Amino acid sequence: MIGQTTAETLYRQAIKSLPVSQRLKLATIILNDIPSRAVTDYNEEWTEEDMREASFYSLRRAALSFEEEGESA
Repeated sequence: MIGQTTAETLYRQAIKSLPVSQRLKLATIILNDIPSRAVTDYNEEWTEEDMREASFYSLRRAALSFEEEGESA
């Protein structure tokens, strides 16, 4: 029953055991079958919100790294 089979179950039962070359071929087939309009909110340019989020998470990661360094010293 494919309708009730999850992607994870299908992967474990049928795909994981395939040779790497066959898995890569399958991945290519699947990705090529997805129409470009199915990808939502895709844009090469960064919005102001994207830049704010990137800055926020970069600074947060840096702060955590400095805290970890201080604890190990």
